Amino acid sequence: MSPIKLIGFDLDDCLFDSTGLSERARIKGLYAMIDLGLKIDKKKAAQILGEIVREYGSNSSKHYNHFLRRLNQMEESVEFLSYNDRYKYIAGAVMAYHEEKVNSIQLYDDVEKSLSRLKDLSIKTAIITDGIPIKQYEKILRLKIDKLIDLVVISDEIGIKKPNPDLFYYCLKKFRVKGQETIYVGDRIDKDIIPANLNNIYSVYLHRGGKYDSYEKDIKIQDSFKPDYEISNLNELFDIIDEINKKGSKG
Repeated sequence: MSPIKLIGFDLDDCLFDSTGLSERARIKGLYAMIDLGLKIDKKKAAQILGEIVREYGSNSSKHYNHFLRRLNQMEESVEFLSYNDRYKYIAGAVMAYHEEKVNSIQLYDDVEKSLSRLKDLSIKTAIITDGIPIKQYEKILRLKIDKLIDLVVISDEIGIKKPNPDLFYYCLKKFRVKGQETIYVGDRIDKDIIPANLNNIYSVYLHRGGKYDSYEKDIKIQDSFKPDYEISNLNELFDIIDEINKKGSKG
């Protein structure tokens, strides 16, 4: 029998509401531009920005630039913006965006207690996440969970990106544990559950109600790639640990 020695977690939309926070921050940026004098209806502005996010991706750093360029070229109801006005509006939007992200970032209610309880049980913890290292570390520090996590594995830091199962294997090697001694908790089938299963890691699909909170939409999920467990609260994780420890190794 191999007891659970390591629990891995995804970060964004798993430990905190990353998508919701970003959406709220983008809207704050829009409102800041309107407060500075941009003449456009708030609802119309939100519609245009939503289109830009979908077209350029949520990780683009140029959403407001594209937004103002689009207004200049396509919106006849908006007066042509000068070079100076454009950059004044962008500066105001970026300031409001970052202020919202800094002031409103917070863990889901079940996270801190669960991580503390795992530490009390002497079970190691890791975050395995895609992203730019400085941005991901900033989130971890602002969420105040750096002391509760034993290892942070960020794709851009080591050159392996989800869903490559080698990213998860890297974590196993760092702790010198086997897949069947490990649980991984994530909110995406394609980037969390499948690579965990390919490493013989117990996969836990955490339902947070986010944009990826459903089974496959564009890809065919084989039976072998379905999660071992599904939960809606991290408190349920401890019953899973007890069950696995009692029944023995996966597979």
